[in-house]
Amino acid sequence: MTSKRRPDFDLGAAILDPGFTPRASDADALVAALSAADAREKAAERALLRLGAAAIAPAVAGVAKAEGQGRALLIRLLGRLGTKDQELGAALLAGLADGDERVRRAAAIALGKVEPAGAAEALAAAAQREASASVRRALIEALGKVGGDAARGVIAAEAERGDPEVSRERARAALRIDRAAARAEPSTLDLTRTTQSLVVALRCRAGLEPILMAELPPALGAKVVREPTGSARVEGTLRGAPASLFAARTMLSFGFPLPAVRAEGDPAAAVIAALTAPRALVILRRFTVGPIRYRLAFPAGGKRRATVWRVAEEAAARVPDLVNDPVDSPWEVVVHEGPGAVRVELCPNVPDPRFAYRRADVPAASHPTIAAALVRAAGVRPDDVVWDPFVGAGLELCERALAGPYVRLTGSDLDEAALAAARANLEAAGARDFALLQGDATELRPSGPRPTLIVTNPPLGRRVQRSAELGPMLDRFVEHAAAVLSPGGRLVWISPFPERTRGVAAARGLSLSSALRVDMGGFAGELEVLEKPARATIRS
Repeated sequence: MTSKRRPDFDLGAAILDPGFTPRASDADALVAALSAADAREKAAERALLRLGAAAIAPAVAGVAKAEGQGRALLIRLLGRLGTKDQELGAALLAGLADGDERVRRAAAIALGKVEPAGAAEALAAAAQREASASVRRALIEALGKVGGDAARGVIAAEAERGDPEVSRERARAALRIDRAAARAEPSTLDLTRTTQSLVVALRCRAGLEPILMAELPPALGAKVVREPTGSARVEGTLRGAPASLFAARTMLSFGFPLPAVRAEGDPAAAVIAALTAPRALVILRRFTVGPIRYRLAFPAGGKRRATVWRVAEEAAARVPDLVNDPVDSPWEVVVHEGPGAVRVELCPNVPDPRFAYRRADVPAASHPTIAAALVRAAGVRPDDVVWDPFVGAGLELCERALAGPYVRLTGSDLDEAALAAARANLEAAGARDFALLQGDATELRPSGPRPTLIVTNPPLGRRVQRSAELGPMLDRFVEHAAAVLSPGGRLVWISPFPERTRGVAAARGLSLSSALRVDMGGFAGELEVLEKPARATIRS
């Protein structure tokens, strides 16, 4: 039920509150406020946008009554409402013939967003008669967005005229039309195609590089390469098919690094040089089926619109079959910027075939590459009786099931939803001989033979359970795990408080076999392999 407003309610004052939620009955007054084109215009527009479809009819009616800038503001609002409403579209199309160039410009921009029926033809006709350079720029940009034969004809005519006032918009519109046309032909990657010798860079969670290296074939000649930023990648020489790299289950992504190019200031020139060089084109053409479509990515951040447009325009001018398309591209061109140089990496953007078993999820579940790393660190023993006491979505057990033979898998969790997710994933992974139990990880003892391997990624607090109780709970878990483990067994887990939990483990007779500091997505944890002596020294 809508609450009653106070008798002294003032809509003009209320809309200045960014949290104000208007009613449909406020629409006419809000349209009038926007039409006034005064200091309240942004607040009135914000309120009307919150009304959504309820604002369309009042805004369309207001266009006929408003004057000058107020009419332009209402046309802009209709474009931002962004629906296929017939009256809305008709108002925008009529705006192209308005006597005020501010209105015509706003109508052109809005039509590029809404694209009602007849937009391309109306924009093309308007562009041919328009005298204002500002409006023509907006018209040409909109034509690039709506595309079609009419738009292409106008862009070609503008190219013949060579008007410098619209040259940038003309070039960008042509690019948009070309890439939209290219989408009609599928563009995919065939990573089963082989290569004789190709440098490849693989990435994983920071800290897992030693495990990733162990997963890779010796023929790759893999080594860790440090970035100027301090991050690292694993680099080697691929001889064969890129698809073979998916055997590395701890890998996050891979790409083909190109030689660094000197750059100062705007990296566009260096990116263009790298992307259009013979080495890049050999890679792109080797693995692409259909048009070569790519999008640019900048790990350093920022949208870089000017850089993206310059690269798209100049790269296409040099190599016409290079199509920049941020919407649907099988290649991601990653631009790593360093002191005085730019290094471009060509990264395939394809579905990951490794974790198809992941049918269900729960909050803060392990990333599958972290689960794979835990299993790799634990090793595979055919006689393993495995227990994951914080099973979550079950990814550690799924990875262990896929890694090799075992006797039994058991997962437990306090959350019934987690157990349901784990069951769905284990079944999808083809796991056999598994059981899922509801219980407390610090108290539960799975029935049957004692676990030879406890492998788990506990709730690490930042995402789920940040409280003063986390440390003591993990202490109790380590003590309980030491008691439950079979002599000679291993506890492989990630600790957020390694200095603390190592002491607890040592006091309970567990020795640290190996440890890696791992990025857990904003904070560090320690992946530890703890071993229990073959002869039990702890009474259970």
